[in-house]
Amino acid sequence: MSESEAALLDDYRFQMGHDAGNLALALDQLTDAIAALNQHAVYYRLEQGQRRAAPPDLAPLVAVLAGTKALVQETLLRLKANG
Repeated sequence: MSESEAALLDDYRFQMGHDAGNLALALDQLTDAIAALNQHAVYYRLEQGQRRAAPPDLAPLVAVLAGTKALVQETLLRLKANG
């Protein structure tokens, strides 16, 4: 974990508590990963003139990351509601 990520984790833990802070950082990292994959998809073309689409090999990865992000969001909201 980089120094900036560790500082961000400390901030999240201070603001939200230990478990919710961990989930908040994981959510940020998942969001960054999805954004990077989608940015790649913007510049990917199968052939000249075709509509831009996600590369077929990356589509399942984007789906897994999006599903994982949804689970982390749900858990974070539950912790917030119960806390």
